[in-house]
Amino acid sequence: MGAGLTSVAEAAPAGSSTTASPAQVLACSNVGGGTWCHGTEASGVLKRCYSNYVHNQNYHSATAVMAGATSKRWANAGYWAQAGVVAGWAYTCYAYYNPNA
Repeated sequence: MGAGLTSVAEAAPAGSSTTASPAQVLACSNVGGGTWCHGTEASGVLKRCYSNYVHNQNYHSATAVMAGATSKRWANAGYWAQAGVVAGWAYTCYAYYNPNA
């Protein structure tokens, strides 16, 4: 799929990079020459899995996968590729990025 992969399954205690209620992960890091933000957040009573990636020099992509659903988005250099899927809280979120799509 891509150069980066993470799995987000549970929330961590408040004060860390995630909060416990609602289960949420707000993680951004500099990877592959760009910036990647990924995690989960509440979407009504469901969970939203997202992957957002920006690279200032390359055409790139972001992918979010959860509960059999896949969202893959591409973007030109300097623009955010924003992917997201929604499912129940029991499902695991998988987020990917590709700096050279």
